[in-house]
Amino acid sequence: MSELARRLTLPDILCLGVNAIIGSGIFLFPGKLATVAGPTSIFAFVLCGFLLVTVALCYAEMAGLTQRNGGSYIYALTAFGPKVGFVVGWMAWVTSIFSWAAVANAISSQLAWFHPVFNGTLATKILAVSLILGFGTVNYFGVKMGALTVNFFTLAKTLPLAIFVGIGLFHIKMGNFQGALNTDMNTLGAAIFLSLWPLQGFETTPVVAGESKNPRRDVPLATVGSLLAVAVFYTLIQIVAVGSFDGLAGSKKPLADAAASFMGPLGATLMAAGAAISMTGYSAGNAMGSARYLEALAEDRFLPQWLKGIHPRYFTPARAIVITMSLTAVMAIWLDFNALVDISNLAVISQYSSTCLAVIWLRLKQPQLERKFKIPGGIFLPVLACLVSAWLIKQVKLPELIFTICVVLIGIGIAFASRKWEQRQAVLSES
Repeated sequence: MSELARRLTLPDILCLGVNAIIGSGIFLFPGKLATVAGPTSIFAFVLCGFLLVTVALCYAEMAGLTQRNGGSYIYALTAFGPKVGFVVGWMAWVTSIFSWAAVANAISSQLAWFHPVFNGTLATKILAVSLILGFGTVNYFGVKMGALTVNFFTLAKTLPLAIFVGIGLFHIKMGNFQGALNTDMNTLGAAIFLSLWPLQGFETTPVVAGESKNPRRDVPLATVGSLLAVAVFYTLIQIVAVGSFDGLAGSKKPLADAAASFMGPLGATLMAAGAAISMTGYSAGNAMGSARYLEALAEDRFLPQWLKGIHPRYFTPARAIVITMSLTAVMAIWLDFNALVDISNLAVISQYSSTCLAVIWLRLKQPQLERKFKIPGGIFLPVLACLVSAWLIKQVKLPELIFTICVVLIGIGIAFASRKWEQRQAVLSES
């Protein structure tokens, strides 16, 4: 039986993390943050990043224990057994499908800046499905091809944002920051929670551990490094946006409008292109990571064994890629971008919580395990990370909770049916 090829290097995994974080959020959320917290919003990304570093360190420690694909799913499975592991893995896979489909749909909204044809529903759906099938196919033919695609888009998406920061720093009006330190904790808390969406993505770096050359070293470095780098970068972007553009609060195209205020139409065009490139890169990264959840679930017999098939020539989880790609394309036909934020936060936070608890549990129950990376200071930081996750869960709205429960129940039903089918086939084969 063919095995997955270990071809990914540290730069590949780091780019996967950065690409997953820098998606659509940074082009859309600076205005939302300014609406919620005004000039205080300049602290939102760095504070949220500071909180999430505790979570990223937990991922780093768990990544130092395993060399398998699956990320949060594998960590929950290792610490808490198959039931909890399945729920986490199933939610991670389903959420990745919804995220991929929704962002693929949103790309046309940015391309409409260049031609009105992209305002039409037909063009939006054709473009979304084409990108999903295209990136899925690239990953079918080799993980290194998928990684090179992600690396290219990571560099391409950061360039417009770097230009925005580099030029915008010289157009800041200090008066726009007046009152930044005068805010209440509820307002600041709402801004930090809102920042969670744009900063999500670092948790995807361990998903491809089974195809990394040195996963127990490279995955921890890439997980923490990608979060820290992007949190600092986002803070600079928010500072420029607040400082340079008086009408940031409520803007539907905050970075484009801010860039236009100090670079003219060329700046707005640059940001529109950057947003389209960024969303396309996010789609490329999701094509690489999402199928690995399905492959891991099938390998552990939660789902039909047929799904774990490795291509004999390309050494990729080919069947999982085809199924994930196809389902995402179907979802893209009817899913819109606004559904994305509503359904993703709780699913991602559940991954954070289970990983942080796994660190504590395995420290207590299996202290003898060889850990390539170990968080210093005992269990203080893992406990703090659990408190961060608990605080984030408290912010979740009821519709997100209902959706998550429904998805989990569907997954349990599919897993139960799959297990019964395999047992029946085994009985028939023996008879």
